[in-house]
Amino acid sequence: MISDEKMSHIVHLLMNGLEKEGFVSFPNKEIAVREAHKISNLYLGNLKGAADAARHRILSQKKAPIEKSPQWDILYQKYLEEELQKRGG
Repeated sequence: MISDEKMSHIVHLLMNGLEKEGFVSFPNKEIAVREAHKISNLYLGNLKGAADAARHRILSQKKAPIEKSPQWDILYQKYLEEELQKRGG
């Protein structure tokens, strides 16, 4: 997972870039940063859950492919996309 410091840095970079380019303006930047952190953490949690579910689906197969093999990668990507769609993302 990503550290809080790195997430904070990324959030600030994104928000500053959006503001600088004129896409948005933040009447209260502190609240906007807090909300951006919350959304980012929800997204990363959702992504981790989907990744764990995809990994479990592969490993539960009778003849599971070797991890990081081309077959594993294809199944992982397929299952990850399915899991993300189930979770609304």
